[in-house]
Amino acid sequence: MQKVSKEYRESMKSTLRERGYIMISFGLINQEAQAKATFSTDNDFTDFSKTDIVFGERTDEIYYATLEENHTKVDGSMFYLPRKESYYDTGITSEQLVSSGTVEIKIDLNTEDLDIKGLTINFGENYPVDFDVVTSTGLTHEYRDNTLSQWKSEDTYKNTNSLTIRFLRMKNTHTRARIYSIIFGYGLVYYNRSVISSKLNTYVSPIAKDVPQIDFDVKLTNYDKYFDVDNPDSAINYLETGQEMDIYYGYQLPKSNRIEWVQGGHLLCSKWEADDYTATIHAQDRLRNLQNEYYKGKYYENGISYYDLAVEVLADCNVTDYRIDHRLKTIFTNNPLPRCKHKEALQIIANACRCVLRQRRDGVIEIKSNFIPKASVSTNNQASYSDVTTILNDTPKQEYATLSTNYTVTTDEMYFIDRTLNRDIETGYISESISDENGLFTTNPKLIITKEASSVYYGFTLEFGNALPGEIKIVTFNDNVEVDRFTIGETEISKVTSLNTMLDDFDKLEIEFTKTKYPFNRIVVNRFYFGDVTDFKLERVDMKNSPKSIKLAQIKDVVVPYYIYQNTTEEKSLITEDIDITEEQMFIYYLQKPSYNFRAVIDGNTTGIEIISSGCYYVQLKVTLLGKHKIEVFGNEYNVVEKNIVTSINVRGSVITWGNPVLSNETIAKELGVWLAEYYSSPIEYEYKTRGNPELDANDVIYQENDYLENLKVNVYEHTIEFKQAFSGSLVARRIGGD
Repeated sequence: MQKVSKEYRESMKSTLRERGYIMISFGLINQEAQAKATFSTDNDFTDFSKTDIVFGERTDEIYYATLEENHTKVDGSMFYLPRKESYYDTGITSEQLVSSGTVEIKIDLNTEDLDIKGLTINFGENYPVDFDVVTSTGLTHEYRDNTLSQWKSEDTYKNTNSLTIRFLRMKNTHTRARIYSIIFGYGLVYYNRSVISSKLNTYVSPIAKDVPQIDFDVKLTNYDKYFDVDNPDSAINYLETGQEMDIYYGYQLPKSNRIEWVQGGHLLCSKWEADDYTATIHAQDRLRNLQNEYYKGKYYENGISYYDLAVEVLADCNVTDYRIDHRLKTIFTNNPLPRCKHKEALQIIANACRCVLRQRRDGVIEIKSNFIPKASVSTNNQASYSDVTTILNDTPKQEYATLSTNYTVTTDEMYFIDRTLNRDIETGYISESISDENGLFTTNPKLIITKEASSVYYGFTLEFGNALPGEIKIVTFNDNVEVDRFTIGETEISKVTSLNTMLDDFDKLEIEFTKTKYPFNRIVVNRFYFGDVTDFKLERVDMKNSPKSIKLAQIKDVVVPYYIYQNTTEEKSLITEDIDITEEQMFIYYLQKPSYNFRAVIDGNTTGIEIISSGCYYVQLKVTLLGKHKIEVFGNEYNVVEKNIVTSINVRGSVITWGNPVLSNETIAKELGVWLAEYYSSPIEYEYKTRGNPELDANDVIYQENDYLENLKVNVYEHTIEFKQAFSGSLVARRIGGD
């Protein structure tokens, strides 16, 4: 669920909604030029010029103070040049002043001749007013009276293998030419006026049964045949598979001109078509492109964490933008991943760890725990008669009378402390620290709530004893990185105090008590509990038709095997091939069964052949002996023993066997079996159309209005949002909590 304002949520529930908006942006970037371009060695740059990230989109700009006209600032935004050659990456700067003569900067594309549609250049604050861009064929594009530091062009630079930027006149006359970043292409942005219709469909399996999918289609008005494939300057001729697209949905808040935007997705263009009137562009998730085979699975005698295993798979397919739940660092496997596609390998890991695999709306690939995590509590100080662990249960708590201000009552609700300090009642948390005459502490008492996995909660509640705090500070963390920070003031604090707001993914919550309501008091907490995992409810008014209920087959048992790898004594011939090579060569051979202890020979000898790398399912060889030869690889095949864990759900029904090859121990298999049983215990699904909620995500848990169940919870696993100048949608969800 995306975080939105209270005004947004309330207005989306109203009978008459405000206006909806859409924004589509994607870049026509020539990927080959962007990846291969370099600056020509003929260029004359300053010593502090650096080209490391010029051919990309920069998010920062660093300037060195130099003696140029109207260039240096004294507001702390610039750096002095260091004495040693350890420079910041400030892009490139010409050695010569433009006023001293024409300055040219040549870029070699290092490709065959190609067409580039558009340029985007960040010149910085001192931009060129007059300049030319010259292709390798000598074709000159003249640009005059420029007023932009972030300059863009939609011109087409045809049949070129280089571009030369010729600086003629600068904003400030006696200055050097600078370039901070260059993109070979430009961005296109479309709003309501140009978007005829769009459809975003997202599917996520809550138990990682399948690889998730996101599909997006947008139909645009083809103004002036801008997307006509026969038009040589048409944008559609410069679209490339894999170019990035961003989708945003907007909603106008009531009684306001403000539009609240929600990111819909960060996807990759996959295909497109156009006619005289419309252009349709299709985009999809990044996981869909991870189609290559992962074959490097290994047996780990001492175990490997599922976190490290996932990192190995992601590194093998060159994915660097990901998030893996750090809980996976604490659970291990010995078994190899089988030969499968990279995306399927990630799915196998996610399922084994009771996680969901998905692509977030910002494009990040994520493996995230998908169960309600257990919580524990600790504190930085507590009295000898305190027991902080009890605040997580709902048993009644008693309190001891003390000499704190306005604390002790004369009824039978309180107890006196035993002289021997033997506790004979169940107390909650009582701080060791006592506030001073101003209600302040020397050391602020803290409660630290730690969860075994990160998750979202909608607030929490504290039940206090007969003493109340005067201020509470709350900080949440995820993998030791701060997520949210809140403060509850004295006027908002009562015996039962709740924080009613969405707490984004976190695994640690720190509650700090900075003062007490009355002086000379302790902090007394009898109970702590989180709010619900959701506060979103789809009511009949949000539905465009009554839900279609689908009763699925009832499951009796879930069988989860785990696999133990055993060594064998018999060496087998695994690979045999006749080869004829004329130069040193590398070979990769793939195996069907997991094997180990490889030995390679050529014509029966070990000379001239070498094993470079290997896994359970492959062997990589280097052969240096030329001519016709017979190579053979020997090794041992693992004996794989299968053991089953059975989790019962119903007396009658079918049996599901859930084989996950990386399960190597009984504990993980049992946890997976219970998790799957919880999912299959509710064999009812719902399908219906809605008024459309862009903030809703696939895999969200929500309440759904029902004629028979007051608080019916469902898990949305397929969500569609459509836009035709207004929102509409549909969803498929599975009931949570049994029949």
